[in-house]
Amino acid sequence: MTLSTHDPMVVIDLTPHPVDTPPDTVAEHPAQRGRGKITRHPVLSFVVLAYALAWTCWLPLLADRQDWVRWSVSPYLHLAGALGPAIAAVIITAALAGRVGLRDLLRRSVAWRGRLPWLMLAILGPLALFAVVALAARVVNGAWPDLDRFGVSTEYPALPLVGYWIASLIFYGYGEEIGWRGFLQPALQRRRSTLTAAILVSVVWAGWHLPLFGITDGYRSMPAISFVGFYLSILVASLVLAWLYQRSNGSLLVLAVFHAGYDIATNTPTTTTLIPILMGAAITLAGLATIPALARA
Repeated sequence: MTLSTHDPMVVIDLTPHPVDTPPDTVAEHPAQRGRGKITRHPVLSFVVLAYALAWTCWLPLLADRQDWVRWSVSPYLHLAGALGPAIAAVIITAALAGRVGLRDLLRRSVAWRGRLPWLMLAILGPLALFAVVALAARVVNGAWPDLDRFGVSTEYPALPLVGYWIASLIFYGYGEEIGWRGFLQPALQRRRSTLTAAILVSVVWAGWHLPLFGITDGYRSMPAISFVGFYLSILVASLVLAWLYQRSNGSLLVLAVFHAGYDIATNTPTTTTLIPILMGAAITLAGLATIPALARA
């Protein structure tokens, strides 16, 4: 198949070309067989690899948190596993399109020219949203929430504030967006609408998080039925990010910044539980508002 990026000047040919040599005269190298499977099933190959890379890091952490083992595991394995989708996207892209595909992936990862308004939205949008929901919490509770620890991580307390923000951008922003929107979204929408592709991405994205329900404190405290609400939050986030990907002409920089900023704002420890709830409600409304545009794309 041919995967076209949002830049009309760049078209990456991923179509497998026939080989003239008869198959019974030359033994096929194992690497060639592996590449052939990836070429025939690029989306499935990406999903399996993204899950395998992430879960390899997370399963030891899960065993530790659930007291299945006697040894301790570093919480930073959570960060390492978040790179799974990006690494999978790089490997599959290299197998399908070689250096041309990798250059295009890199170009989209740093694309900012002509996208400054969207980059500003990615930077300021989560901050403005946090300010609005903090004001709403003040009205509901009758007192301002404690905002002294804005942007601090309770999961990685040893990281300084700026270090945590940089780690969020690299591991959660780029680590996920290079995979989900950099590879999977455009691959799926070759034969589907942008809306349908975004919904399918949300299913893969939500399932990828499953081990974290036994690892992170926020997920562990949720009852099983809460996974339904979690999936809906992933679904609307997938819609918003697909829309932002379209509007920013395929800039993964814009998506990574927005993803990291929203995570930092939502997970900020405060004295009220309203902030993450209201942040989720706001992104839900934004996701629903994007549906008409995505359906037309």
